[in-house]
Amino acid sequence: MKIIDFNNPSFSGFEPDEDILIDTGIILGYYNEYDAYYSTITKLFNDHILNNDNNLFLYINPTVINEISHLAKTPLKQYLKKFPTEAVNFTSGEEESFKEKIINGVKELIENEVLLILDGDKESALKQIELSEALGAVDAVNASIANLYGTSFLTVDRTLTNNIFSRQSDLPNIKTVYYTSGRNRDY
Repeated sequence: MKIIDFNNPSFSGFEPDEDILIDTGIILGYYNEYDAYYSTITKLFNDHILNNDNNLFLYINPTVINEISHLAKTPLKQYLKKFPTEAVNFTSGEEESFKEKIINGVKELIENEVLLILDGDKESALKQIELSEALGAVDAVNASIANLYGTSFLTVDRTLTNNIFSRQSDLPNIKTVYYTSGRNRDY
């Protein structure tokens, strides 16, 4: 298993025809300009995903979709908590519109087969149970599915990256974990 910081100046992009399971934080950061990782994820997409001559296969799973639906308002709430004087510029209806923007964006990517869906099986469910204590419930789902299909994994969560790496003997089929660190946050 390789661990690669996609903000490292030496990062030159993904492997040709690479299969990559995308974590929830990547989707939230891409679609919400108030997410702390918005700039770094937008740069990643512009430089290495959308303008890429190599075929990439990007995946999510039903748990990521569920988590996106549940957390879609979170980036704006975190922004307003960090910058409380900005709250006067937003209404509660705008929070809903940010959620709809994210959900509709994901829906469009799925409909256009930019994001493909991977689902687990008995083997990955058992692996999920085994890893849930070490990784947390949702992250165990993602790691077990990435392991099942032998994909790489893309996240903004450095702690998750370290936890997956520490359990690499349990996840031998995950090729690469791409991550970034908190120093690449906008705020």
